[in-house]
Amino acid sequence: MRSWTPQTLYDAKPWALIGIGVIMSIGMMLWSLSAGLWTVWRGLLCLAGAGFAIVGGATLQLRQDYRARSKWRRDAPP
Repeated sequence: MRSWTPQTLYDAKPWALIGIGVIMSIGMMLWSLSAGLWTVWRGLLCLAGAGFAIVGGATLQLRQDYRARSKWRRDAPP
């Protein structure tokens, strides 16, 4: 059985992924520009950062779509 997650932590997880992804991607690009060359590891870390940001954004969108379609939400009084 999964443990309960507080609502604030549940809401913050996708934003944390987006933030970490953006910082990783921009950081690796700036590091490579300052060094004057791309290494395999910097490229992979930049790709991983972009992946984190995409997963975080997709999670936010899926949660928004789910809540909009939710029967619980539709049946609630205005």
